[in-house]
Amino acid sequence: MLLKLRGGLNSFFVTILLGLLIAAFAIFGIGPGMLTGSNQSVAKVGDTEVSTNRFFNAVQQRAQTLQAQFGGQFSTPQLVQMMQLDQQVLNQMLVEASVKEHVSSLGLRATDKQTATALRGFEAFTNLDGSFSQQLMLQALRQNNISESELVNDLRSGIARQQLIDSFIVEDMIPRDLANQLYIWQAERRQASLINFAASEITDVAAPTEEQIQEYYDANIASYMTTERLTYDYVLLTPAYFAAQVVIPEGTIEADYQSRSAEFATSELRTIFQAIFDTEQDANDFITTVAGGADFTETAVASTDFAANEIDLGDNTRADIEAEFNTAAADLVFSLEENKPSAPFEDIGGWSVFMVPSITVIEGKSFDDVKAELEQEYRNDEAINTLFDFQNSINDAMEETGDLKTVAATLDIPLAEIVGVDAQGQGSDGSQIVTQQNEYIVQSAVFREELGAEATITDLNPTDATAGFFLFNLKEIIAPAQQELETVRDTVIADWTVRAKQTKAGEVAETAVERLKNGETAELIAEELGGISFDAKNVARTGDSNSGVAANIRNLIFDLDKDAVDSAAAADGNGYVVVKVLDASAGDPEAAETAVNTLLDKLNTDFQEELFVQYQAYLAARYPAEVNSLLIQQLFSPENFQQ
Repeated sequence: MLLKLRGGLNSFFVTILLGLLIAAFAIFGIGPGMLTGSNQSVAKVGDTEVSTNRFFNAVQQRAQTLQAQFGGQFSTPQLVQMMQLDQQVLNQMLVEASVKEHVSSLGLRATDKQTATALRGFEAFTNLDGSFSQQLMLQALRQNNISESELVNDLRSGIARQQLIDSFIVEDMIPRDLANQLYIWQAERRQASLINFAASEITDVAAPTEEQIQEYYDANIASYMTTERLTYDYVLLTPAYFAAQVVIPEGTIEADYQSRSAEFATSELRTIFQAIFDTEQDANDFITTVAGGADFTETAVASTDFAANEIDLGDNTRADIEAEFNTAAADLVFSLEENKPSAPFEDIGGWSVFMVPSITVIEGKSFDDVKAELEQEYRNDEAINTLFDFQNSINDAMEETGDLKTVAATLDIPLAEIVGVDAQGQGSDGSQIVTQQNEYIVQSAVFREELGAEATITDLNPTDATAGFFLFNLKEIIAPAQQELETVRDTVIADWTVRAKQTKAGEVAETAVERLKNGETAELIAEELGGISFDAKNVARTGDSNSGVAANIRNLIFDLDKDAVDSAAAADGNGYVVVKVLDASAGDPEAAETAVNTLLDKLNTDFQEELFVQYQAYLAARYPAEVNSLLIQQLFSPENFQQ
C-alpha cells in the first residue's frame, strides 16, 4: 500500500524491475542484485553460465532481507548456513538458465516493437499526462542498481520466457462436465445401520492349552525377541552451555546502550491513514472535504480505488515511515495533530494525504531498565559465535586423535555415556534413560548409524545452526535375541487370548451379517448377540461429516450397494463392525454451482501446477547442470560478506 502503483502495470515486468518472482512460475524470477555481470561462473547449463557475481549478490541480498526480518540477530554467514540460502538461490538460477536455454532452442525472441511497448507500459515511467518519461525511468533504474541496457536485455529475454510460459496457460483445461461428475461422486451422502461387536467384551473364550500356547509362540516367535540395544557416548553443545562462560568486558553494555539510544528513548507510535490521488488538485479537494467534517476512510474509499483496509497503515514508528517513504514523509506525518489531514505529499505513487487518528507515547527506558536484557543479548550473541568457533576446534581435535573421549577431555567439554538403551530410550531394567528432547535427537541419529562410523558434527536443528550441535561414537550394538517361552509365557497367553477374542468377534459379526440379510433389525441382533447398534445418518465420502465413523468403515459404507450388508474389523483392532447401507444420495451439481466452480478452479490449478512440475523435470533432464561446488564453498566464507 505505501508505494502502491495503480493502473495497467503488467505483473511480469513489474517483477523484473522490483526483483520479484513471476506469477504462476515463481522460480523463474530475477532480482536486481542478480543483474550484474561476471566472466566467472559457479554453474553452467548448456551454453548459459550462472555468473559468480550474480549468484553471490543474490544470496547476499536474500540474507539481508532475512536479517531485517529477524531484527539483525544473525549475521549473513549464519543465515546462509541456517537457511541454506546458497542452495535455494542456486536452484532458482539453474532453472532460470535452463529456461533460457530452452527458449533459445525454440527460437523465441522478442521484437524491438514488443520490447519498446513493454518499456513504455511501466506506469512508474510515465508522466501524469500518460507520456513516457526517460527521466523517471533512469531515476528508477538508478534506485534499483540496474543499467538501461540490462533492463532492455532482460525485458527482451523476459518477454520470450513469458511467451513460452504462457503456452502452458490454457483457460478451462478441465471440462466442466468432469467437475460435475466429480462433484456428484465427492458430495454423495449415505445412511447406514451399524453394529459394533467389541472383542474385549467377549468372555466365553476358554484358556489356551499347552499345545495352543506352544503353537502360538512358534508362529509368532519374532514378536518375542529382545529389543536392539545400543551403547554410545556423545558430546552435545548448545549456546546455553557457552553463555554461562561469557565474560562481559567492562563498559561494553554501557556502550551498547548508548549506540542504541534511539531504540530506548521516549518515542511515539502513530496510527496512520493514507489516501493516494493522481493529481495534487484531487488531493486538495479531498483535504477540504475531510477538514469539513467528512470521515477520512469513507471519503478515501469513495474517491480512490483503495479499500478501507489498504488505507489504514496501522501503527508505525518514525523509523517505519522513513523506511517505507523517506525522511520528509516522516517529518510530515510526525508533525501532524490527531485527526488533522496533512498537506499533499508527492511520491512515486502519486499525491498522498495522511492523517493520524491516534498517538501512543512509548516511555523511554533507562540503562538500569534494560541492563539485564542487554547483558543477556550479549551473552547469547557471544555464545553463538563461540559455538561456531568450537566446531572448528572439535574437527581439528578429531582429525588429530580420532577418539571422541580424548577430544572431550582435551577440550574440557562434557561427554555423556549411554549404556544398553533401546529405541524408546529405556534401559534393560525398564528405566527411562533418555528424557530430554535434545537427548532424543541424538538417540535417533545413533539408531540410524552403523557400528564403526566416524563421529561427525550434526546440527540439532537442520534449519537452525544456532540451536547447537552434537557428535557421537557408537560403541556397541546388542542385537535382538530370541526369548525362551517360559520367559514370556504370560505375554504369549495374553496375546493368544486377544487373538481368540478377535476371532470370536469375527464369527459373531458373520452371524449378524446373515441375520441382517434375512431382514432382522439391527437393534434385535445387537441385543441378542452382545453388540451395540447405531445409525450413521450423514456419512460423507471424504470424511468431512462422518458421524464419528472410522475411515475403513466409511470406505466399506461407500463400497456397498444400497441394502447390502458386510462387516470389517474395527479400526482399533478391537472387534468387528457390521454395516448395512440404508440410503444413498448423490451430490447435485446444479444446486451447488459455487462448490462446483471452486472444484473446477482447483482442478485447473492443480493441472497447471502439475504441468509446471513436469516441465521442470523435463528441463533438468534435457539441460543437466555443471556446478562448481568447490567455488561455492569458498565463496561463502565469512570474510566475503558485508557484516
